[in-house]
Amino acid sequence: MNAVTMLLYRNLVASIDKVFLIWQIVFPIVYIFVAGYAYSALIGAGGVQIGDASVSYPAYLAAGMIGFNMMNSSTAAGSIIWNDKKNGMFKQILVMPFARMEYIAGNILTIMLMGLASAGLILLAGSPTLVGSAQPTAIGSLYVVYALIIGAIFFGSIAVIISTRLKSSEGFNVIVNSVFLFFSFVSSAFYPAQGVPGPLGAAFYANPLTYIVDITRAGIFNQVTFFTNVEVGVITAVTAGTFMLATFSLLRMKI
Repeated sequence: MNAVTMLLYRNLVASIDKVFLIWQIVFPIVYIFVAGYAYSALIGAGGVQIGDASVSYPAYLAAGMIGFNMMNSSTAAGSIIWNDKKNGMFKQILVMPFARMEYIAGNILTIMLMGLASAGLILLAGSPTLVGSAQPTAIGSLYVVYALIIGAIFFGSIAVIISTRLKSSEGFNVIVNSVFLFFSFVSSAFYPAQGVPGPLGAAFYANPLTYIVDITRAGIFNQVTFFTNVEVGVITAVTAGTFMLATFSLLRMKI
């Protein structure tokens, strides 16, 4: 455990770009308060229906941006591995008293902490839009935290898989940005799935980000239902399989 803690500290201090962290906070805040209120005119005064509750679009968007920001933070896992591989640091770490599983655990803990921290900051910054709509409860908070943790593991695993398969930084950036662009906009992060054309609606629910933001919103607005628990089961199973594949890819990665 001491080795994992050391790798976690090293990731947080030395391997994460500070400009990236600033962008992770500034972009969602600007989007919530600019796009959120600008698009409210299109949504109308009725807002967006979530279960039995009707919430304003800025509140809907703020809750969605929590999951979106967690997903973006998870790309750090792939960047850390890619840079370690490119700079020969991965080889040096394994020469020292660190095992590959400890390296994996350190990266997973890194993205979990980054995801929770960035989500907390977005929740705090977007709280003015949530006043009057959010109904925080102990059970709802557990759903939100679980969604963010499981989402960080899933998207971190995707970034790990991509980083272990590609040999150029340009290819890594293009593939990661393309995959995460699909995850971002073919989901309910920015707009509800209800009312979209059938094939697009099906694509929404083939996207793990939809489950994560749906669970997050259910927890924030106290709208946890049987379907929410189904979504929890689905995303848990998908994440477990993706994490196993990412671990296998990293264990087989050549030094």
